[in-house]
Amino acid sequence: MRANESLENGIQQRIIDSLNELNRPDLFRSPIIAFSSAEDEQYSKLKEIIGDWHLNPTELLPDAKSVISYFVPFTKAVAMEPKTVVDGSFLWSEAYQEINRHFDKMNQAVADYLTKLGYSTKTIQATHTYDPKDLKSMWSHRSAAAIAGLGAFGLNRLLITEKGSAGRFCTVITSAPLQANIKPIDNKCLYMKNGSCSLCLKICPVQALETNSFKKFDCQDELNKNQALMTESTPLEMADTCGKCISVCPVAYIE
Repeated sequence: MRANESLENGIQQRIIDSLNELNRPDLFRSPIIAFSSAEDEQYSKLKEIIGDWHLNPTELLPDAKSVISYFVPFTKAVAMEPKTVVDGSFLWSEAYQEINRHFDKMNQAVADYLTKLGYSTKTIQATHTYDPKDLKSMWSHRSAAAIAGLGAFGLNRLLITEKGSAGRFCTVITSAPLQANIKPIDNKCLYMKNGSCSLCLKICPVQALETNSFKKFDCQDELNKNQALMTESTPLEMADTCGKCISVCPVAYIE
């Protein structure tokens, strides 16, 4: 066993245990976890790909050595519903809300574990890490997960993991030296493989997705519209969601 393998196993177990405490097997499946080096040059490249407002791990935690990325996949029922409804999916919105709230507890479980061992940590909230005026986010959970080797980006700009793309990502940055994932990533997107699929482009209600661009304001307007419509129909809190471009994807859900 490597010196830090037990540390990595401890991190993974706390993420799994924390999700199990939520006790929503109707919404979520077992998470997958991977690590990347805070010094990976791909993080600096995100300032060119995304914009100079995207922060490097060391800008968020000066003594950062590693980035912990994890993905909580949705169940098949959640993953499949958005493509079957006209506007927003109540089930998708519920799953989105529940896991976003619980990510704080999952992140804290990891942070508490590492802090007790003498390492520093920086947790990053699950969503809305952006200014609503310009939609510029200071951190991309999906990009960090891609650097960690959890998956590759598809045409719909979602990260496709070994369990699909229907689910949510989160991140914890730490000074702990963890083993970075270096296994090659197989891009499961059929468009990226051979150009045989573009269902995500066709289903988008506002045509926000294009092969080489993304109309993020149009997308956000649709999300806000769905939230307003669902809120009118229930006393429950609804999220600004859609999910159609994920739900229609042949690899949105992978067993």
